[in-house]
Amino acid sequence: MTSRQFADVLALIPGDFADPSADYRAVRATMAPFHGHHVPPHITVTETELGGVRCAWYEDARAVPPARVVFHCHGGALVSCPLDDYHFFGALLAEHLGARVVMPDYRLAPEHAFPAAHDDCLGAYRELVAGQSVDPAHLVVSGDSCGGLLGVGTLISARDDTIALPAGFVSVSGWFDLSVSEPGTRAGQGRDPFLTAEWVRNRGRDYAGGTLALDDPRLSPRYADLRGLPPLYLPVAEHDTLAGGVVGLAVAATASGVDVITESWPGMVHGWQGLVSADVPEARAAFARARDILDGWGV
Repeated sequence: MTSRQFADVLALIPGDFADPSADYRAVRATMAPFHGHHVPPHITVTETELGGVRCAWYEDARAVPPARVVFHCHGGALVSCPLDDYHFFGALLAEHLGARVVMPDYRLAPEHAFPAAHDDCLGAYRELVAGQSVDPAHLVVSGDSCGGLLGVGTLISARDDTIALPAGFVSVSGWFDLSVSEPGTRAGQGRDPFLTAEWVRNRGRDYAGGTLALDDPRLSPRYADLRGLPPLYLPVAEHDTLAGGVVGLAVAATASGVDVITESWPGMVHGWQGLVSADVPEARAAFARARDILDGWGV
């Protein structure tokens, strides 16, 4: 049984939020009201540059600066939401995960096609671990929505380039299969108000720029070589259109010898964790659980 607060928020989502016919300009216009929210006064936002990429740090001024650092790749369907519109998300991560958080302002598609966003995230991560006195044992990579594939892509490239890996990865409704070969929400199983399969594929095409298939492992880490990656925390929402990709990544990672924690969240939809800003109990519980995972990893 889901909460009244959760139901109230879902009732506000337009029925055509993930219109498959929408182009990237329409996506930007549709997403704008859902981002750019107020940053609480107790969260400091400090802009910096890492690896030539504009970034921002988020810290809770009420607490002693924690050793825990979260390198977060933000969402926005690869085509929308520059860093300034995502400060609110960095703030809620700092607050609810008990961490200092840093987010890169990666380039957006279609103006900047693959591998632009991947290169920016890797470049920022590389300098973070090489020159910022951040102990990888206290570092976690995370990603929400499309940031999930950028986060795991960063781990894969860091492994290949022998860059120090973090203590783990936390998915916040991550995208891991742009081909949506195994859609998680089907007729009769409830509706994901934020995503449709074809809408996701179109955003993948915006980023691929006609150069890669959507199931290419460089785009969709569900199909990548995952050997040697750090532990993955992969919560799965029952009604997330991309739940199949999350499960597929979990299976592939487990088969590759990676430590994986996968959990089902009944009744939830894509991106439900972000509803913590609306005081939705299920979202608060999701972040409490993620924080427990980080504690268990000793981060």
